[in-house]
Order: sequence, then structure tokens, then C-alpha cells
Amino acid sequence: MTSIESLTKRIGNTLLVWSIASIIVGFALYFFSFDPLFQGMGFQAMLWGGIDLVVFFTVLKRRQHDLEKIKQELTISIRLEVIYLIIGLLILLFMGQDPYFAGHGYGIIIQGLFLIFLDLYYYRSL
Repeated sequence: MTSIESLTKRIGNTLLVWSIASIIVGFALYFFSFDPLFQGMGFQAMLWGGIDLVVFFTVLKRRQHDLEKIKQELTISIRLEVIYLIIGLLILLFMGQDPYFAGHGYGIIIQGLFLIFLDLYYYRSL
């Protein structure tokens, strides 16, 4: 296994664990919490966990791995994650009075922070 394949496998495994954990925690928060803040966070966790699973099975499971393509994809992801963080902050700023919407804002921020740190870590590993 080449170092590029090893790197993509590590990225994929981390993303897979995060997505499954997000879905499980999100499910528990959304369906078993009576606090609208936690329900909003739970909804976002389930949503992002599902998105991360799609990314895992489509992008990271391809057979050929190209270093430049991986770097480009990580750069695009980091830029998108900055946008996600801004969206989460805007939700808190403009709709944060409602606990359910505040939960959505916090949920987006939590997911965005994890993903940006993950992508930055692996980008710097390249």
C-alpha cells in the first residue's frame, strides 16, 4: 500500500467513525431529549453524519489516489467548512433566540469545526 493510499484510508476511517458517532449521538439527542436546543443539535448531527457517510462511500473509496487531487479536494473542503462555520454563526446571531434554531447553529459549528481540523491536519500531513 502506498503512502497516499494509506493517507486516504486514514482520512476515510476517521470520517467513517465520526459519521457513525454523529448519527448515533444525533439520534439520541433528537429523539430522546425534550430540550429543543439538543434536538436541533441532534438533527444536525444526524444530517452531517449522513453526509459524511456519502462522502466516505463516494469520494474516499475510489481505487486510484492522486496526491494533487487529494490536496485540491482538501482545499475545497476547508473553504466550504469556513462557510459552514459562518452559516452556523449567522443562525445563532439571527435566530438564536429560538432554542431549536440555536441548536442547529451549534450543531453546524460543531460539525464544521471537526471537519476543518480533520482536513487541515491531513492537508498539512501532505
